[in-house]
Amino acid sequence: MDPNPSPAPVRGALLAGALSAVVAALVSLPLHSPHDALLNSASVTWGVLLLALVSGLAWRRLSDAPNAVPRFAALMAVGFFIWVGVAFATGTMLTRMVAFSVPLAAIAFGGIAVLTPLFARVPLASRWPVIVVALVVAAAVGIGFAGQGDQESGRLELPPRAGYDTYRIDA
Repeated sequence: MDPNPSPAPVRGALLAGALSAVVAALVSLPLHSPHDALLNSASVTWGVLLLALVSGLAWRRLSDAPNAVPRFAALMAVGFFIWVGVAFATGTMLTRMVAFSVPLAAIAFGGIAVLTPLFARVPLASRWPVIVVALVVAAAVGIGFAGQGDQESGRLELPPRAGYDTYRIDA
């Protein structure tokens, strides 16, 4: 048994997930999404937060066991490799799925795997007001940048006017 069990495994994972979600949402902006309406910063944020909740439940189960941190890290690595397999499988239907989702999954799984055991032991990080603020910030970042995709605007407009070179002789 661990002499210092985690007092708040799920809350620690939610805080780790909120931080990872903000990073993943910001990193998703320059990446080319396979489908801007479905895979944008909002869906990335909610996916990371869902992963954090599931990871927190797993950490609660593992935290009192011997070698809890390596076992949790291995579980998160297995989850990441499963996601990579899913990304390759769906990449046959959606172009750029692997290039878009694998870096974001690495941020999500890696951030949650590293930060959850740390935050679960920090008393300030296990307080609900801290968790709620972090979740609200993550949701605001995800939703706020959801319309910032890489797709064309959809507006009907003329292309930019070509500049004229005054030194051309054949003009």
